[in-house]
Amino acid sequence: MRLATSTAEGAAALRAAGARDRRLRGPDRLAQRFVPGGLRLTALVKVPLLRSLAPRLAESLMPGSYWYELARVRHMDGLLRDEIAAGARQLVILGAGLDSRAHRLAHRLTGVTTFEVDHPAAGAFKRERVQRVFGALPTRVRYVDADLNEGGLGRALIAAGHRQDLRSIVLWSGVSPYLEASGVGAVLDWVGGHTAPGSALVFDYVFREALDGSSWFYGAGELRRRVAATGEPLVFGIPRGSCAALVGAYGLQLVSDHGPEELERRHLLCGERLAGRPYGFVSIAHARVPEVALHPGPP
Repeated sequence: MRLATSTAEGAAALRAAGARDRRLRGPDRLAQRFVPGGLRLTALVKVPLLRSLAPRLAESLMPGSYWYELARVRHMDGLLRDEIAAGARQLVILGAGLDSRAHRLAHRLTGVTTFEVDHPAAGAFKRERVQRVFGALPTRVRYVDADLNEGGLGRALIAAGHRQDLRSIVLWSGVSPYLEASGVGAVLDWVGGHTAPGSALVFDYVFREALDGSSWFYGAGELRRRVAATGEPLVFGIPRGSCAALVGAYGLQLVSDHGPEELERRHLLCGERLAGRPYGFVSIAHARVPEVALHPGPP
């Protein structure tokens, strides 16, 4: 029996388990419907009597994975709501995988055009799952095929109707560690140079020190081995404390950068007790395109 066919499926299974967790309930109530059945461990979340085993199994294989996913979806959902309330009229989800936000947050996305960007193979799988769950593809979502390592993101989005003159919120969840540095740079360059002033980027990244093994972080070794075994190794990281300099080189201003300790404090407390410990090597950054241009362009 396989664990999962992709990291996107594994993350969706964790969100599905979190949505039924009585200790600290997660917000993704649709994730379970997106997870395929079959002979894989992620399918446990579709069986009521076995669903509670999923968090324990995930934590035994990849310590920090379940609690990080729960904190991540809560944190990014909150920033998405804030950006929409502040005037964003386009939502771009990069590496959308089995993300359900276009559906479960539809009431908040009225008047907002949603673009889901993914590798062609992953995008085809997502569309198949959406049709299976809802019976048809929603007209309010535009699906965009693009390989972020190959470039061409801007052209693909323009062809899909993305407008540079409208404020955007870009969510980039669980993707940057799997890209080459050139792919990460191309995304940052597009956001910094080809989205409207006031647009925002929310993305998570791993600490480079966790990739090269120069420092120990909770859960890092287990995750490196697990994703390498599935053929999706981690290849990109940002040195801890240097995210502001990196995004600034592309004309973006860092608004916040929440590491493991801050994510625990904001999202994983049950009263005064910590519900669980997330990955110790991942941070979630929130950056903005300033009203007055800085110094765009790669370093």
